[in-house]
Amino acid sequence: MHVFRKSVPLSLLAGAAALMAASAAHAGEATLDTAACLARLRPGAPANGVQLAEFDTYTQGAALLPSTVASAQAQPEGKETWWDYIAKTVDDERVAAGRELMAGQQQALAEIAARYEVDGEVMVAIFGIETNYGRQLGKTRVLDAWLTRACTENKPLWIKNAYASIRLLRDGAVDPGTFVGSWSGAFGMTQFIPTSFYELAADGDGDGRIDLYGSLPDALASTASHLRKRRARWTRGTLPVVEVQVPAALAASLPPLDEYAGSERRTLADWEARGVKRAGSGAPLAGTGSPGMPAYLFAPTGARGPVFLATGNFDAILSYNSSRKYALAVSLLIDRLRGEPGLATPWPTDDPGLSRAEVRELQALLLARGYDIGTPDGIPGGKTRAAVASEQQRAGLATDGRVGRRMLELLRQDPVPRHDAGQGG
Repeated sequence: MHVFRKSVPLSLLAGAAALMAASAAHAGEATLDTAACLARLRPGAPANGVQLAEFDTYTQGAALLPSTVASAQAQPEGKETWWDYIAKTVDDERVAAGRELMAGQQQALAEIAARYEVDGEVMVAIFGIETNYGRQLGKTRVLDAWLTRACTENKPLWIKNAYASIRLLRDGAVDPGTFVGSWSGAFGMTQFIPTSFYELAADGDGDGRIDLYGSLPDALASTASHLRKRRARWTRGTLPVVEVQVPAALAASLPPLDEYAGSERRTLADWEARGVKRAGSGAPLAGTGSPGMPAYLFAPTGARGPVFLATGNFDAILSYNSSRKYALAVSLLIDRLRGEPGLATPWPTDDPGLSRAEVRELQALLLARGYDIGTPDGIPGGKTRAAVASEQQRAGLATDGRVGRRMLELLRQDPVPRHDAGQGG
């Protein structure tokens, strides 16, 4: 995020930022040598189940991707605040779409849940957060993404995924023209990686093949298989997290604002005996899982924000995606899909995050002021942030370009288009 200061014209900052971004992109292209990467990986192909002729055939036209390098270095999810990430990821739109899907796929979900002993809500929640229920499958060529990561990040698993991508193409498991996914190389409706496909993907519709792009039962069954067969296994009927209120003495042992994940695991019954209760209602922990289920305290923003008991099912989600922000979002979406209310404890901020609908509203209000930010899409990009910074400057606020509740409320109070606002893009 750029920080705009009053003494520097916004147009000058925007131009400088664009120039630096372009320079960085050109620098990235100059240092990415596709031929050298392929020469490095080719000798290891036979040991990874790919013949040399196959390697040559399927890597024709391959290219290393500066966009994947940039995204790997940025990892925006890790830099976002908890309240921004959760607000946009677990919003009313995603809850409503998930409930609609559950109603329409009731029989398939029930069959898969029974086969793998995995709750239907977690499969749907992962589907919703990974690709917005199949609406955002990504546009990056998967093989190119893994070649890029294999040769720039040098992790053994990334290298194995480059070879596994070739095997998927060779085996006809994916169509070469549509084998696309996220910048990181994850693909399909629930974003599998190639090595996981061969280990964990499942035929959910019984047609004899696994199609993670076109068969929702296959995608959901593969996700259920992943949750049951990795190092942390899903336990049916137990919530991944339970928002709790803790007694004062226990709260005092937590950091005030820093992320905390405790190492002490006690059963839900033990935590209850120590005075821990469900947040909001103060109800006992019964009904959130087996009383003998081990759980640990998890406070994403310390004692002043929401505090949770995290069970083994939270660890199972982490085995799917190691980000705690992601795992908490999946867990909270599961709650909402089950009809549970949202968080009882507010995040420790005076400027909470916005849902995607609220971001679109903010963008529409900026458009009405004459800012050239494009069509409101719920994604606060550089033009939106620059326009927000301009409005902050006009209002005498810190010009950090933050797209949050405070700016939305400010714009709502003055919705009339302002012809003197200038351009934000």
